[in-house]
Amino acid sequence: MVIDGKKLSKEIIEELKKEREKLPYKIRLAVILVGEDEASLSFIRQKEKVAKEIGIEFKLYQYDENLKTKDLRKNVNNICRLGFNKGVVIQLPLPPQINTQSVLNAIPPEKDIDVLSEKNLGRFYTGRLKILPPVVGAIKFLLKKYNIEIPGKNVLIIGRGLLVGKPSALWFINERATVTVANSKTQNLPELTKKADIIVTAAGVPDLISGDLVKEGAVIFDAAVVSEKGRLAGDCDLKSLENKVKLITPVPAGLGPLTVAFLYKNLLYK
Repeated sequence: MVIDGKKLSKEIIEELKKEREKLPYKIRLAVILVGEDEASLSFIRQKEKVAKEIGIEFKLYQYDENLKTKDLRKNVNNICRLGFNKGVVIQLPLPPQINTQSVLNAIPPEKDIDVLSEKNLGRFYTGRLKILPPVVGAIKFLLKKYNIEIPGKNVLIIGRGLLVGKPSALWFINERATVTVANSKTQNLPELTKKADIIVTAAGVPDLISGDLVKEGAVIFDAAVVSEKGRLAGDCDLKSLENKVKLITPVPAGLGPLTVAFLYKNLLYK
């Protein structure tokens, strides 16, 4: 089954519209971008579009790519002080000269809807946070919707990034799965993919996973987005996988729209 992330996200957005109508105060999502990365701008446009659909104000704060860590932290602090900025998101990746975690920590926990500051990560890791990282929220939603059990399953996470790999691995561990995390130094990736019941991949390597590398009935969440020959692609060769797996999220229009929807769910329900 190939998941229609756009269709499912619209169902969630309709629920969020109703929730927004109940709230009488001004709500704005502030997004901070350093530089002019086209992929980042594309993701930001998606967030802005959904904000308008729900009825939430959207503000992009864009800075020069040569900005230093201390200056960016100062700007983040000023943005967070504005009461109607109910959620603050820093678009990743940041330029190499910036200490990413230091900047993420400048967002107060109540406005950190991406769950990337150390305080919120600590609460998430110990099960004390009311919200989930958006991609984890999207994965949980799909597993529940399609009645896929987690306890005892072999889960393979490909990639160890802040947005997908690390939070997904921790969440599956807490759900009593047997979790393996692969990275660019992993030597035996095909052996691992063939054993996995559930795969979450965010490597950014087109066609990394094909039908001959997975077991029958596997579940695959493709969270990678790369530009290849003018088109967006994930890590999976969808054509060779769609008739072999139980569930797979395509790229584009798979996990991405759902992740954006769950970002706004965090904003309204926190």
